[in-house]
Amino acid sequence: MNTLTFRLLEVFQQVVDCGSVTAASNALQLSQPTVSLQLKKLNSIIGLPLIEHFQGSVQLTEAGAAVYRCAQEILSSQDKLKSQISALQGVEVGSLKLAVVTTAKYIIPPMLSPFCKQHPNIDVRFTVGNREQIAERLMQNRDDLYIFTYPPEDDDLVCEPFLANPLVVIAPPDYDGPDNCSLAKLQNAKFLLREIGSGTRRTLDEYCDKHDVQLRNNMVIESNEAIRLAVSAGLGLAVLSQHTLDQSA
Repeated sequence: MNTLTFRLLEVFQQVVDCGSVTAASNALQLSQPTVSLQLKKLNSIIGLPLIEHFQGSVQLTEAGAAVYRCAQEILSSQDKLKSQISALQGVEVGSLKLAVVTTAKYIIPPMLSPFCKQHPNIDVRFTVGNREQIAERLMQNRDDLYIFTYPPEDDDLVCEPFLANPLVVIAPPDYDGPDNCSLAKLQNAKFLLREIGSGTRRTLDEYCDKHDVQLRNNMVIESNEAIRLAVSAGLGLAVLSQHTLDQSA
């Protein structure tokens, strides 16, 4: 008789979180056939399909969403139990799940380093996404700590600002336009923008609305690194967080 195990729930949760069997197998360091077999076994135990494949990614069925919520609760309780037992044994172990917006990935690792050295038995799990993706994780309560440029407006959240995030205009090395000018004077230039849903794009859009600036001839790129390369190649100007440039220098 098939038995529902922590491992089956862990594999299922990882597939949902990663969005595909391939990504989940890499995260779990298992082969794809093994992950697929675990999913098939879980489907058999539940007796209903849990996921559907759509355009290369997995989508939860109604039954799958119910199992996913329960898996989160069960695995979270398991982690808490491990931590409590370890505390009774005088050993500090556990996990810290961080979900951060794209810009924060440049500043958080150096901040985490002292923590990890001081708490070597704490398993840190680090997820990066744009603002909308991290906000969705927050709504699902999938992590312990979230870092945003713009935190969602919710009275139930405890928010603490800790670092300024200045935005700057970057240009190709051979750019012959004016220096130290306002964004309004550059609005006819071609700009490479982050996608709608990112904190950087939101800040830029709010600034443009406030100052009646309309950026024209835009190209949208969903990656700070790709934008930097595109600017270096002469494809246009861009507005990025100063932190992304500090880390690439």
